[in-house]
Amino acid sequence: MPPPQTNATPGSTPPPVPPDPAAPETRNIAATLLKNPLRISGLIAGQRNLLRASLALLLVALACHVVFGLAVGLFGGWTVAAMDMAKVPLVALCSLLLCFPSLYVFTCVAGAPLSLAQTFVLGCSCFAMVGLILVGLAPVAWLFAVSTESLSFVAMLAFLIWLVAVGFASRYVDKLGVHPLFQRRAGIKLWFLILMLVTLQMATCMRPMLSKPEPGWWTGEKKFFLSHFADTLNDKK
Repeated sequence: MPPPQTNATPGSTPPPVPPDPAAPETRNIAATLLKNPLRISGLIAGQRNLLRASLALLLVALACHVVFGLAVGLFGGWTVAAMDMAKVPLVALCSLLLCFPSLYVFTCVAGAPLSLAQTFVLGCSCFAMVGLILVGLAPVAWLFAVSTESLSFVAMLAFLIWLVAVGFASRYVDKLGVHPLFQRRAGIKLWFLILMLVTLQMATCMRPMLSKPEPGWWTGEKKFFLSHFADTLNDKK
């Protein structure tokens, strides 16, 4: 069989290959998430490269949380900073995994036609959005962490920064509502409340976060997060 005819002439370059429509979202996932979240909704709706997108979002989120852990942990010195570089992303990742079943159930009950894989990508994208906001505010956290001795102030600052990050993640979900797949978002918005409570308790379980721990990386004592934060705010240091 003769080879197919082409318009290329000898010595000329072949015509460019059209790019994969899903490639921009997965190769430059952080910029896409910040600048054009509708492309993420299109990726989820089209079910293209969901596994690759999930891994990319998880890597971005974990890297951002590592940076924020370093910035905040320097309040207690390099030993605490190294500990928080592991603890902060671990707290966030464990919270996401624990809350993933509730995210899927809430989206189903609310009437959003998302599959299990699509729901996981959505959760990872919210995780990554929180991380991107945290890394954007990490220089602010670092400044106060290295220039003040007030444990209660640094703890409150980190908490407020985290609330801002969660708020931006919630707004990101609102932007997805332009796509028909995400018209019913009541379940997702309620899920953020569950995620916040679980994250606060997970951070309490993995305490201390801003001070040098006793032998081991965390204490085994049970405590509710409100009690823990009240003790931290009452700390005179």
